[in-house]
Amino acid sequence: MIDIVMTAQKMGIYVIVADREENSPAKRFADLALRISTDDVDQLEAICREEQINGVFTGFEDFNIHIARELCERIGLPFYATAEQLKLVTNKVCFKDKCREYGVPVIEQYRLDEALEKKEYPYIVKPTDSYGSRGITVCMDDATLINGVARAREVSSSMGAIIERMIDHDHGVELFYTLVGGKIRLTATADRYTVRTGETTVPLPMAEVFPSRHREELLPILDEPIRRMMTGMGLRDGLILVQALYDGKGGYFVYEMAYRLTGEQHYRMVEKQQGISLSRMMIRLALGEDISEYDTELLEDSRFDKPSINLALLLNAGRIARIEGLEKVYRIDEVISYNLTHAEQDVVRGSGDYSHMLIRVNMVAENYEKLCRAVAMVDEYVSVRSEDGKDMLIAHFRLP
Repeated sequence: MIDIVMTAQKMGIYVIVADREENSPAKRFADLALRISTDDVDQLEAICREEQINGVFTGFEDFNIHIARELCERIGLPFYATAEQLKLVTNKVCFKDKCREYGVPVIEQYRLDEALEKKEYPYIVKPTDSYGSRGITVCMDDATLINGVARAREVSSSMGAIIERMIDHDHGVELFYTLVGGKIRLTATADRYTVRTGETTVPLPMAEVFPSRHREELLPILDEPIRRMMTGMGLRDGLILVQALYDGKGGYFVYEMAYRLTGEQHYRMVEKQQGISLSRMMIRLALGEDISEYDTELLEDSRFDKPSINLALLLNAGRIARIEGLEKVYRIDEVISYNLTHAEQDVVRGSGDYSHMLIRVNMVAENYEKLCRAVAMVDEYVSVRSEDGKDMLIAHFRLP
């Protein structure tokens, strides 16, 4: 959110950040910082009226997006999505039902009794409504399946869990869309490479490589039904990420849609390549301003032609004693932005979710060879050691 705060300030906007944590990082950059939990909507409403707020903004995760929409409704400000649209996107059961309605391929789903009877392991169990890979378990037998369902229900706000067939492939695919006034632009495609931190933990992203090498194969399968689904849902403005599994045999199965800014900050690569700031577009949308100028062919993925990557460095559990080499990474010519999420003395608890991430680095290169070299340089430069001197990096990614 620091990036959003600073962007808004460059636009001449006075920015207030509310967070229950006293030292929330974005507060250091805000014009006014408030220690208010974002789920205290009554207090947020009072502050908005007192400060004569013109817009409410959130991003990067689903918990606050519902709160932001409710707050806008209370104080009479615009919001780009309705409560029903957000439910369809953030509730995995509702989303899969909507996919089936429009012919978007999704993975098989089972009731607990069905899965226990079939025993077609591995299964993957997810909360019906969560983000950041929280509460997800890969289940290899009856015991982990039963425990996984219980864990997912604990994390889910609606106490729901879904059981799916596990596709164990080293990468999936992503499609990024920009919506302006109901006009849909496919802005970028990517391959999402993952690694598992444990036998029962969900695969975590090591890298998102743009453009997808499966683009020509996947678009005839996914693009048209996804567009019909978005139109049928009444989505008109904003950013959409669609994630799909790939089975290695030409099968693509959609499992997630995000109707918001996403953690890899793909908008920074869009701005570098296509010259359009989607973060500014979303801020203007929050202020109720006209964004029709963003309906442009420049946002078509054919213009996203330079090889790019969002590279994530993941850590094993432990206390971080020493981090070295990040300053060299920041000076690599291809690096356009980064998001550092841990510091020395932080404890990585091994929970199997996005808290394993040390940093995500966005890079754009003139050609594939230069991107490969830049990725290798990151691997060469960065060292992370635990208190007992062990290497904490989980994996070392190499471009295929």
